[in-house]
Amino acid sequence: MNNTENLNRYGLTLTYIVESFPVNYDEGYGNISVAKKIHRLNGEAYLFASRQSLRFSLINYLVEQNLIKYAPLTKEKGVIQYDESELKKYYYEEADLFGYMITTKGEKALTRPAAVRLSHLISLEKYYGDYEFLTNKNFADRAKDNPNIANIETSLNLYKYTINIDLDKIGVDNNFPINLNKEEKIRRVNLILEATKYLYRDIRGRRENLSPIFVIGGIYHIKSPLFSNAIELDFSLEKPTLNFNPINQILDSQYEINSQKFNIKDFTYIGILKDKLNIKPQELNIPIYSPFEVIDKIKQEIYSEIEKIL
Repeated sequence: MNNTENLNRYGLTLTYIVESFPVNYDEGYGNISVAKKIHRLNGEAYLFASRQSLRFSLINYLVEQNLIKYAPLTKEKGVIQYDESELKKYYYEEADLFGYMITTKGEKALTRPAAVRLSHLISLEKYYGDYEFLTNKNFADRAKDNPNIANIETSLNLYKYTINIDLDKIGVDNNFPINLNKEEKIRRVNLILEATKYLYRDIRGRRENLSPIFVIGGIYHIKSPLFSNAIELDFSLEKPTLNFNPINQILDSQYEINSQKFNIKDFTYIGILKDKLNIKPQELNIPIYSPFEVIDKIKQEIYSEIEKIL
């Protein structure tokens, strides 16, 4: 890779905050449904949803909106996987964006790393052990029988997750080989970004809104999830308060490519939904937009960056 290529901005990263009830569950016991959670050394528990569940929700949203179709599957080779012959006919967005491994007994597997990578959805406030008590009383009354009882772990919480997109890998696959045109690459990146605006997850009869109330990120020369560990909230006030100290430390930093230094702040956008978080705009010396405005600004930049890569 020459010096000119190294100065292209390949790495798109956005870190989101969303508000939701639990959207991922573990295997329960008895009549109790257990929300997925992780524990820290101090014993505190935090709810989370796996990156796989986020991937499912993104793909499912795009399919339900008739923006893409599921990639065809096969189990002829003893495992359920993408149909290689169908990918040769049309390079489906699902395989392009999230990668694949196609195995054949006795042969080397065909692999394609994901161009879109997701973190887990991690709660920003610890879990306090809340439960939702449920019965099917209406059915029981109608059947003149005793109701069944269930308990579901629940919590209304703020979560963070990060999405990274390697712009130089979108629409490129040496296994077939494939190199899609610029317009199609841009369309596929924009599909994912647009989906994050209106993302939701259907779970246990609920439709949980995963639309962002906060977003930070941009397109950089490095492929790092820059802000994934910089999101902290203080819950001691009436509204959650965003701590800008770790964010500002990153914004004031530089990275170096081929002896050239770049300010992270110069490529970063911040979007906050009004009145959802306590903020002090004077703590930041870059403009603040709405989350949707940030996503739209990133989409505007993608065209010129993919043009340079081509």
